[in-house]
Amino acid sequence: MLHALIPYITTPEYTFRDLPFVGDKTLTIFGTLVAIGVLLGAKRCLAFAKVKDIDETVAVDLMWWTTITGFIVAHWVSVLFYFPHQVQENPLILLWIPSGLSSVGGMFGALLGMRFFLFRRKQPVLVYADMLMFGFLLGWCFGRLGCTLVHDHPGRIVPPDTFFAVGPWGCPCPEGGPLKSACCAPSQEIWRYDLGLIEWVITIVLTSFVYFIYPWRTARPGQLTGLCTMVYAPTRFVLDFLREDTRSIGVSTPDLRYANLTTAQYFCIFFFFIGVYLLFFRKPNDGDMGYAKDSERLAREREEKSDASELDDKATSTEANHDDVAEQTDNAPADADDNSASDSRPPAQPG
Repeated sequence: MLHALIPYITTPEYTFRDLPFVGDKTLTIFGTLVAIGVLLGAKRCLAFAKVKDIDETVAVDLMWWTTITGFIVAHWVSVLFYFPHQVQENPLILLWIPSGLSSVGGMFGALLGMRFFLFRRKQPVLVYADMLMFGFLLGWCFGRLGCTLVHDHPGRIVPPDTFFAVGPWGCPCPEGGPLKSACCAPSQEIWRYDLGLIEWVITIVLTSFVYFIYPWRTARPGQLTGLCTMVYAPTRFVLDFLREDTRSIGVSTPDLRYANLTTAQYFCIFFFFIGVYLLFFRKPNDGDMGYAKDSERLAREREEKSDASELDDKATSTEANHDDVAEQTDNAPADADDNSASDSRPPAQPG
């Protein structure tokens, strides 16, 4: 009998006990990889901003804003639409961001945060969307690697010799028993699609294409975002049909479905139409290039520095003049006394 070419990997984790308000929470390698992805993705955003001459201060502020809103909405979508029973059991779970994240919820949250931030700053949207997408691709590679290692996107059960099958799939035993104990006898071993792994591979291919082949340096604003959303949305839409939808070994709480579709699939429909619009229908206009330029910011800073230097020089000169006047004022009485003494001497008598 053929076995899966891809083994089920178990990574170490640590459980924090009796945390205030949220109880026991487990820290996995997923969070570490997500943090690495955020940092490296931010660096790629700044590299894009440098090429496009985007104001670095605006870019950094935007990244902070979209990261925060992205994670908050990602968590809320996860618990409200995928695990609503958790909110009923403990509403404070809404405050514990690490307890669950929805990837498409994070994308939607970042979109909302970006729109709000740029509206407040009176900036065009598309060039900043491309910047965020450029960095997001690398960050997504690390995020999906984390999903792959913790196996949080279990697919349907497949025969062991199926291409891309992962197994034997771990089955958490009651009361924290080891994976390979009596509750997981060899006769119960199963193989599944690991949808996190499949999406990770697809993301690596897409990221490599964008970074090394796609002419992102010269592409018009919005084209990069349109391309990536058009590729990702249908891919994720199809993959979610392979998700396990029943309770089984390794799947204690299958994703809820609404009219036979997952929450992610509804978001994917929305993202797909955005991609189609940006790539094929949206016409460029002069306003797209009216974003804050880093070269202009640096020029302003140099001018302000020069003005400040001139003011300092003037202040120094004025202070020196004041010192000279004060010194002359101090010396004036002494000179007057000398002159007075000279005038009071009797005239010399003729010899």
